[in-house]
Amino acid sequence: MSDAQASLVAIALLAFALALFAGWRAHRRTRRADPDAVGWVDWTLVQMAALIALAVSGYVALKG
Repeated sequence: MSDAQASLVAIALLAFALALFAGWRAHRRTRRADPDAVGWVDWTLVQMAALIALAVSGYVALKG
């Protein structure tokens, strides 16, 4: 495995971890006790961006 592929695999793993974390935070956001306590981070958007980064970096790492 080349250094470029190792970097892409590391990016894919970090994106996967971020997607899991964002999914957990989005789940907590939808079930909060105080509906008026709205956070400023849209965790669904963060999760989708992380999943796209995971797909792209995973594809490029496996292709190369």
